[in-house]
Amino acid sequence: MRWFKVAAIAGGILIAFLIVGSVIGFVMHAVVDLVIAALVVGVIVVAIKMARSGRHVTRRRADREVRDPARGRTLPRADVEPVSAHTQAREAKLDVDEELARLKREMGG
Repeated sequence: MRWFKVAAIAGGILIAFLIVGSVIGFVMHAVVDLVIAALVVGVIVVAIKMARSGRHVTRRRADREVRDPARGRTLPRADVEPVSAHTQAREAKLDVDEELARLKREMGG
Protein backbone atom coordinates (compact mmCIF):
# COMPACT_ATOMS: atom_id res chain seq x y z
CA MET A 1 0.00 0.00 0.00
CA ARG A 2 2.91 2.29 0.68
CA TRP A 3 4.18 1.98 -2.93
CA PHE A 4 0.71 2.71 -4.21
CA LYS A 5 0.68 6.06 -2.34
CA VAL A 6 4.14 6.97 -3.71
CA ALA A 7 3.02 6.10 -7.26
CA ALA A 8 -0.19 8.12 -6.82
CA ILE A 9 1.77 11.17 -5.60
CA ALA A 10 4.24 10.83 -8.48
CA GLY A 11 1.36 10.58 -10.96
CA GLY A 12 -0.33 13.63 -9.44
CA ILE A 13 2.89 15.62 -9.70
CA LEU A 14 3.28 14.55 -13.34
CA ILE A 15 -0.32 15.52 -14.19
CA ALA A 16 0.06 18.87 -12.37
CA PHE A 17 3.32 19.54 -14.24
CA LEU A 18 1.65 18.81 -17.60
CA ILE A 19 -1.34 21.04 -16.80
CA VAL A 20 0.83 23.94 -15.58
CA GLY A 21 3.13 23.54 -18.59
CA SER A 22 0.24 23.62 -21.04
CA VAL A 23 -1.26 26.71 -19.38
CA ILE A 24 2.08 28.52 -19.49
CA GLY A 25 2.51 27.47 -23.13
CA PHE A 26 -0.94 28.78 -23.99
CA VAL A 27 -0.24 32.13 -22.29
CA MET A 28 3.13 32.48 -24.05
CA HIS A 29 1.57 31.65 -27.41
CA ALA A 30 -1.18 34.23 -26.81
CA VAL A 31 1.39 36.90 -25.89
CA VAL A 32 3.44 36.19 -29.03
CA ASP A 33 0.29 36.40 -31.16
CA LEU A 34 -0.63 39.73 -29.58
CA VAL A 35 2.84 41.16 -30.20
CA ILE A 36 2.78 40.08 -33.85
CA ALA A 37 -0.72 41.55 -34.29
CA ALA A 38 0.41 44.84 -32.69
CA LEU A 39 3.39 45.04 -35.06
CA VAL A 40 1.21 44.41 -38.10
CA VAL A 41 -1.31 47.05 -37.02
CA GLY A 42 1.53 49.51 -36.34
CA VAL A 43 3.01 49.00 -39.79
CA ILE A 44 -0.40 49.50 -41.39
CA VAL A 45 -1.00 52.70 -39.42
CA VAL A 46 2.40 54.09 -40.42
CA ALA A 47 1.78 53.17 -44.07
CA ILE A 48 -1.60 54.93 -44.03
CA LYS A 49 -0.13 58.05 -42.41
CA MET A 50 2.69 58.15 -44.95
CA ALA A 51 0.21 57.71 -47.82
CA ARG A 52 -2.04 60.50 -46.55
CA SER A 53 0.84 62.92 -45.98
CA GLY A 54 2.09 62.44 -49.53
CA ARG A 55 5.65 61.71 -48.44
CA HIS A 56 7.66 58.91 -49.91
CA VAL A 57 10.17 56.78 -48.10
CA THR A 58 13.39 56.75 -50.12
CA ARG A 59 16.83 55.58 -49.23
CA ARG A 60 18.89 57.26 -51.89
CA ARG A 61 19.36 60.98 -52.32
CA ALA A 62 19.50 60.72 -56.11
CA ASP A 63 15.91 59.49 -56.19
CA ARG A 64 14.70 62.58 -54.32
CA GLU A 65 16.39 65.12 -56.60
CA VAL A 66 14.74 66.41 -59.72
CA ARG A 67 17.33 66.76 -62.45
CA ASP A 68 17.27 68.77 -65.63
CA PRO A 69 17.53 66.08 -68.32
CA ALA A 70 19.26 68.39 -70.81
CA ARG A 71 22.04 69.57 -68.51
CA GLY A 72 22.21 66.90 -65.82
CA ARG A 73 22.10 69.51 -63.07
CA THR A 74 19.79 69.65 -60.11
CA LEU A 75 16.85 71.95 -60.74
CA PRO A 76 16.21 74.79 -58.27
CA ARG A 77 13.59 74.11 -55.63
CA ALA A 78 10.30 75.93 -56.00
CA ASP A 79 9.92 76.73 -52.29
CA VAL A 80 13.25 78.60 -52.00
CA GLU A 81 13.86 82.02 -53.48
CA PRO A 82 17.20 82.27 -55.29
CA VAL A 83 19.65 84.72 -53.73
CA SER A 84 22.27 86.20 -55.99
CA ALA A 85 25.87 86.75 -54.94
CA HIS A 86 25.38 90.49 -55.49
CA THR A 87 22.49 90.62 -53.00
CA GLN A 88 24.51 88.70 -50.42
CA ALA A 89 27.52 91.01 -50.87
CA ARG A 90 25.33 94.12 -50.48
CA GLU A 91 23.78 92.76 -47.26
CA ALA A 92 27.23 91.88 -45.88
CA LYS A 93 28.48 95.41 -46.66
CA LEU A 94 25.48 96.95 -44.88
CA ASP A 95 26.13 94.77 -41.85
CA VAL A 96 29.79 95.86 -41.77
CA ASP A 97 28.85 99.53 -42.15
CA GLU A 98 26.31 99.27 -39.31
CA GLU A 99 28.85 97.54 -37.09
CA LEU A 100 31.50 100.20 -37.78
CA ALA A 101 29.02 102.98 -36.98
CA ARG A 102 28.09 101.28 -33.72
CA LEU A 103 31.73 100.85 -32.71
CA LYS A 104 32.47 104.50 -33.48
CA ARG A 105 29.55 105.59 -31.31
CA GLU A 106 30.69 103.39 -28.44
CA MET A 107 34.31 104.53 -28.68
CA GLY A 108 33.25 108.19 -28.71
CA GLY A 109 34.78 109.10 -32.01
